[in-house]
Amino acid sequence: MKLLTRGTACLAMMASLSALADDAADEAALLALDQAYATEWKEGDADGVMALFTEDATLVPHHGDAPIKGHKAIRAFWFNPDYSPTIVPEWTRDATEIYIEGDVGVVRGRARLVWEYEGTRTTIPEGNYVLIAVRDESGWRIRMLTWNDDPRKWIQEEID
Repeated sequence: MKLLTRGTACLAMMASLSALADDAADEAALLALDQAYATEWKEGDADGVMALFTEDATLVPHHGDAPIKGHKAIRAFWFNPDYSPTIVPEWTRDATEIYIEGDVGVVRGRARLVWEYEGTRTTIPEGNYVLIAVRDESGWRIRMLTWNDDPRKWIQEEID
């Protein structure tokens, strides 16, 4: 009986260690997804940005703008060929909290963003974001993304 109890305890401990390893791997994968989002924007890769989102993803923009649902609508919102491209020379994202429950992960953080559009450089010195990801057969992908900032703190300057 003692052997069975020790064996059971050993199996439980191994399962617990395995779960901790899985949690660490999931946290690393979610952090990588969060950073990949900024990197794809800085590289100007619209397809790369879009590949990070699920087909049914939703954006919940700042300042009370209406949510944008689905790949087609998100691409039209950010990468409309009828408009000048947005250039993102700087984007720092600092994930401050990660929560994982099964195949759903949440990353909350602070960000600094600089973008250029039609001769104006805009700097958002600080803002918040929440990224909700789901795990599918290809790994973690963004299912919902929201952000906010204080436009009174934006710095805008004309550029050549």
